[in-house]
Amino acid sequence: MKTFTAALAVLFVSVLCYQVSSSPPSLNHFGPCCPKFVTGPLPLRLVRSYERTSSYCSQPAVIFTTIRGRLVCASLDEKWVQDMVIQLDKKASG
Repeated sequence: MKTFTAALAVLFVSVLCYQVSSSPPSLNHFGPCCPKFVTGPLPLRLVRSYERTSSYCSQPAVIFTTIRGRLVCASLDEKWVQDMVIQLDKKASG
C-alpha cells in the first residue's frame, strides 16, 4: 500500500510539473513595463531594435535594444522617441 501511495504521489507531482512548464508565457505575464525612463536621446547608431510595452503598463513606453544587447526604456511621450521609432521602422523596411 505504501508503494502504491508513493507511486501515486510521484505521478501527481510529474503531471503538475508538466502543466506548469508547458503553459504559454503570455498566460504568465503581460510583458515588461518600464519603471523609469532614460533622460536624454540615444544615438540612432547605437540602437538595434525596439518594442512597445504592453497596454497593461501604466505608462506607454518603448524598450530600445542597443547593439550591445542592453535594454533602455524611453517614454513614448518624448518627441525623440517617436522620431527614433519612425527611423528604425524605415531602416527595417528598406
